[in-house]
Parts: sequence; structure tokens; C-alpha cells
Amino acid sequence: MSRQSGHAERRRHSRVPAKIPFHLLTDGKDEPFDLVDLSESGVRIQSPRALVPMTRIRVRMVLPAARVGEPKDLRMDTHGVVVWSHKVPHETSYDVGVFFSELDDRERALLRSYVRSHA
Repeated sequence: MSRQSGHAERRRHSRVPAKIPFHLLTDGKDEPFDLVDLSESGVRIQSPRALVPMTRIRVRMVLPAARVGEPKDLRMDTHGVVVWSHKVPHETSYDVGVFFSELDDRERALLRSYVRSHA
């Protein structure tokens, strides 16, 4: 169910459910988060706290080999920007949208492969 119900879909890339390891790297800390869905340009994560929109962050995730056509799982470290942060109704968590701001062509191709593997 879209958090933006009633609004036109603005996403450029398809999102798919994803349950892979995802971490924010901030202030010398490596903090795990629940990844909800993934596209070739960003992710939606579930967070125990709100994250401030337009905050630049470092992220790390592990892409499963079988989903990206590689012989072994791949760790991907990149940068992102928090685009939005919304409290989940009736819960203590927040949905947070992160745009990947510095992907190279290989990283984007790996994410595209992951998304297409859901088809």
C-alpha cells in the first residue's frame, strides 16, 4: 500500500520487497535498520526514530549473489540522502525514504539486477 495514496506516483524506478542486511554509518557507528523495499535509486527503511530530510548519510547493504548474478554476495557501500521520514500509524517506528546520491554504473546495474530478479 502506498504511503502517498491519492497522489500521483512519482517514482522513476520500480521498487521490490527486500529483506537484506542494511546499515547506516553515522558518527563512527554502524547502525542496522530493517530494509522494506529497494529500487535502483533508493530504499525505504523502517527506523526506530525519525531521520531528518535532506540529511546526507552513508549506507551499507549486502546484495545476495543469486539475485544479482554474481558468484558471491556483494557488500555495497554508498551515500544517500534522506528524502522523507513518516511516523507509522499505531506503531513506534518511522518509514524513511533514502535516495542513493552517488551510485556508479556498476552499482546501479547490480541494483537493477536485484529488482529485475523479482519479476
